[in-house]
Amino acid sequence: MGKGKSAIESQIRMINLVKEIVEELASDFANLEEVYIFGSRARGNYLDTSDIDVIFVFKGIKGMNVFDRMYMVSKYIKGNVDYVVLDEEEKDRIREKKLLWNRDKGFVDMKEFL
Repeated sequence: MGKGKSAIESQIRMINLVKEIVEELASDFANLEEVYIFGSRARGNYLDTSDIDVIFVFKGIKGMNVFDRMYMVSKYIKGNVDYVVLDEEEKDRIREKKLLWNRDKGFVDMKEFL
């Protein structure tokens, strides 16, 4: 048995919301390298009311404290989005994640998340 229609619609809405955020961030920050989805929406066990967990990976932020990182991205965040801002080495600490976007190739196919 697959996901119900409302859960799938919420997944599409949430991914599209994150895509809007990524487009704005990518145009303002040349050092944004990758964006991942993790948590229930990456694993596929989300509900239609679930938030979306996002990893923003930036080059050149090693040594920047967590509060400055979060503040740097905070004005772009909207909706029910939880996020972390990591450097290229730190991203590997989160195991269950799915790539949504990278600077070289752009967005992955939406089917990866449905």
